[in-house]
Amino acid sequence: MSDNNGTNGATRRVNVIFPQQVYDTLQKLAKMQNITISQALRQAINISDLIVSADKDEKARILIDRDGKTQELKLVR
Repeated sequence: MSDNNGTNGATRRVNVIFPQQVYDTLQKLAKMQNITISQALRQAINISDLIVSADKDEKARILIDRDGKTQELKLVR
């Protein structure tokens, strides 16, 4: 990722309206990591991009390591 949150120096302001449950989840994620809501939203977007990109590549796999156990993340449609 490049500097300035992956924006290559350019930034855009976006006004988003979330249902309360989604906002509460975003707020919880931010608090859990001690980051701002904006940072948590950027992180969620980056993770979503990673997952969608991997889903399009048949050879790509997303692995999660929990307590030394490796699990593969699979999207179910």
